[in-house]
Amino acid sequence: MSEIITVAGAIAAYLGKDGVQKILGPTADYLGEELKAFTQRRVENIGKIFANAEKKLGPRLDSPGQVPPKVLKSVINEGSYSEDPVTLEYFGGVLASSRTEIGRDDRGARLIKILDNLSTYQLRTHYLIYSTILHLFSKSGRQFALTENRAKMEVFFPIEGYATSMEFTQAEWDNPQILDHIWHGLSSDNLIEDRWHYGNQEFLQTIVKGVPSDGIICQPSALGAELFLWAFGYGDKPLDYVLSGDLKAEIDDLPSHVPGAAGTNP
Repeated sequence: MSEIITVAGAIAAYLGKDGVQKILGPTADYLGEELKAFTQRRVENIGKIFANAEKKLGPRLDSPGQVPPKVLKSVINEGSYSEDPVTLEYFGGVLASSRTEIGRDDRGARLIKILDNLSTYQLRTHYLIYSTILHLFSKSGRQFALTENRAKMEVFFPIEGYATSMEFTQAEWDNPQILDHIWHGLSSDNLIEDRWHYGNQEFLQTIVKGVPSDGIICQPSALGAELFLWAFGYGDKPLDYVLSGDLKAEIDDLPSHVPGAAGTNP
């Protein structure tokens, strides 16, 4: 940028009147420094994250609260380089979830580190997994608290439905490493349980009888559910809120679930 700009001033352009102060509370004072190194694109990304957080907070903006400085630092440093719509959505949700009356509650900083370590492929898949679980098991009475309960939410994704939802190009689909990268990565980061498989129908039927096609089988994890809640501004809710029927988890221009997906333990 040719001129010096304050981060606070840049963000304010994306929010309503007093939006920065309402979201951050006293932590807004940390935005006073002038950062010459910020390009216009980084400023726009931060503005989109804050606008997303403002939307998720809604009426809660009028109640007392603040975002811990450690969380703000992580949003500014990591989020400013994010352009993918799902990533911006998640950053905005974690920022919204981090606004509480408890000044030391900086759990969001850890979740932002998780976000920053995920590729766009992994994060989009994370969204599709948990939005599909929400779609399949909402108000089912199933719970995230124990491993055996999460096993009851094991899901099968037909490969065509998953590929369509991911919007893979032919070049991406032809790359033999992308699926390994996505699923090994989510498992190693504990965002799904380590019992997952993908392959052709014959192989998958040795694991789950009646699998109708080639595809993927996976189970949700507690950390994966936690990240999903925070991504949509519900960091103050228990994990089972994912299935309460009250969670709103739509992202513009993305499918709300993988078509053809089904639970393996009806």
